Amino acid sequence: MCGNTRLKLTLRLRDRNLMTCPDCGVKSTDRVGETAEIADYYTEVQAHHGKADGDAVEEGSGPLAAIARGQADWIEDLCGPRRFGSFLEVGCSRGHLLEEMEVRGWTVSGIDVSRSSTEEARTRCKDAAVYCGQPGDPDAPFAPESFDRMAMYDVLAHLVDPKDTLRKAAAYLKPGGHLVMSSCNESWTLVPWMLRAFALFPKRTADLRDEMYEGQHYCYFSIDNIGRLLEEVGLELVRVEPLQPLSTRYFVHQYSPKRRFALLAMVRLDRMLGSSRKMLVLARKPGRAVGSSSPT
Repeated sequence: MCGNTRLKLTLRLRDRNLMTCPDCGVKSTDRVGETAEIADYYTEVQAHHGKADGDAVEEGSGPLAAIARGQADWIEDLCGPRRFGSFLEVGCSRGHLLEEMEVRGWTVSGIDVSRSSTEEARTRCKDAAVYCGQPGDPDAPFAPESFDRMAMYDVLAHLVDPKDTLRKAAAYLKPGGHLVMSSCNESWTLVPWMLRAFALFPKRTADLRDEMYEGQHYCYFSIDNIGRLLEEVGLELVRVEPLQPLSTRYFVHQYSPKRRFALLAMVRLDRMLGSSRKMLVLARKPGRAVGSSSPT
């Protein structure tokens, strides 16, 4: 983020190394995927592939629909109960949140690199503008400063160049508009203990290590430095807080017993400590919103 290329080795992973910037504290891997390679991967392996009953999801009663309702509730809790205007989801995946926001009165649009996911999202939300590509693409059908609210759930860690992508996405937001996003939180209380355990017992902790630093994640921010990233792309940090991921509620039963026990133990410990591996972030684009009030 800060441009420092003298990074410190933090942890050896399966096929790459986790590095830490001594200046800004952002962690990143020393190897990242190519743009086309990443798009092909997510086209073949959609979000939550194999974890949800397709029929139930189509009827709006499956786990992905429930997660979308939770995400929409977060947006209303942070930004206010407004149910009109223009909404863009960056990393819209298969369109479940777009569908939920449309039901709540929003004019919705989405963008994602996965060809298969955007095709499904167009089927799910026939009136939505769903684009397959990346923010800032010349043929992206979104005008600058055209959206009242934006969401980026679990996208940031997957970006090869998070600052550039976030800057281009922020250009679509109206002055006074809001961005709600979630991401990994390296300020999590247990991170130092986990890193020590991973280094001392690499074989015994391999599954947990891969859960925390999976192969399609390239960068890791924290509550301490997410504000700097937002400032550098022209946004203001309004609020950041620990977030208990909804996926642990809906998908944990499909994990192996060992992995399930570890995740549930961490969730319980997080509740006691008031921390979490994930964070929920509210950002605002400077300027006056037209015709609506803004949270402070």
